[in-house]
Amino acid sequence: MNTLQKEKRAILGLSLGHFNIDLYAALLVPLYPLITTKLGINLASISAIIALGHLVSSMMQPVFGFISDKLRHRVFMVWGLVFSSIFIPLAVKATTTALFLTCLLLGMLGNAFFHPQVSALVKEFNKNNPNLSKDMGVFLGLGTIGYAIGPYLSTFTMGNYGENAFLFLSLIGLTTAIFIYFFVPKKPAKESYEKGNFFKIMFEILKNKTCVYLTFISTIKSAISISFGTYIPFLLKNQGFSLDSTGIIVTLFFISGGLATIFSSKIENKIGANGVVVLSFLSILPLVLGFLYTLNYNKIIACILFILTGFFILLSVGVILVQAQKTMPQHTGVVSGVMQGFSWGLGALFLAPLGIIGQNFGVEKILILMASIAFVVGLYSAKAKRIS
Repeated sequence: MNTLQKEKRAILGLSLGHFNIDLYAALLVPLYPLITTKLGINLASISAIIALGHLVSSMMQPVFGFISDKLRHRVFMVWGLVFSSIFIPLAVKATTTALFLTCLLLGMLGNAFFHPQVSALVKEFNKNNPNLSKDMGVFLGLGTIGYAIGPYLSTFTMGNYGENAFLFLSLIGLTTAIFIYFFVPKKPAKESYEKGNFFKIMFEILKNKTCVYLTFISTIKSAISISFGTYIPFLLKNQGFSLDSTGIIVTLFFISGGLATIFSSKIENKIGANGVVVLSFLSILPLVLGFLYTLNYNKIIACILFILTGFFILLSVGVILVQAQKTMPQHTGVVSGVMQGFSWGLGALFLAPLGIIGQNFGVEKILILMASIAFVVGLYSAKAKRIS
């Protein structure tokens, strides 16, 4: 097997792992209304818990990226899958708020272990392949599709077999962890590993104007994605949708986003990286307004508009990550952690105030607010043109 074949096999294994880790990340999304009722808490409280879970785990990603940049072995990749596959299903069984938060934190810590190292490995195993944007798009797209399948898998399991069956879902991730341990080779040896401490590298990244801009738009994108995924089940429940229907709609929403990530490199070739970002952010508001307007008149058209919104929300994910890695090629693990973790954690901070808004004014106001923020960011990106 030649080097190029080995690299393609490695990327396939990494993409399979990404599919699985993100599947677990979304497993609880459509169940939040049920968990809220089970624990006896309100929308504002569950929002704060989810925000804390995202914040603690996501903020650790740059640290794990820093460590993984110095390692050849794949400890974070394997143990990330193990943690997520065990503790996320256990969270469904939690009978107290404290136990639910503990399982959520440990499960999301696995997500934080996994992403920086694996995102950096995709770049490492692409040295003999000029199509980094394409392969990164496929890698991210499969993760998003895994994230999309998670809601349907959880509602199907809950609706047909009950919460006890969730423990068996751990077998998917544990089996995959064993598989990719043997399927993905160690990281290629570098002539020199990163010099300097973590804080020095973070300062270097965050003083770079392009990286600051990419972190900003990645944070807004993350906030929109998290808020839509979190609150749409509450809106659909209020509109009379069943648990199964909600799971299917959320799944199609994220599958649409996964397809956008896979094909984003083709769109980038036609309109450029900045054009993808602008198109992504400007499209969200009109689609959301159309979705909310038609929801009371034609639920099928409304759901189609919502699913299409997922395409544009996640269209710029791969572009942002690749641009960041190209800007800071010497710190791929850390910068990947910043774009996928640090910015995700910052985006999750929106949940706490959004939960209060939803509690007092309705979930619809949350969607309109976040879509409006996206529109303003799109206008700014069109004017700033900080990436090409």
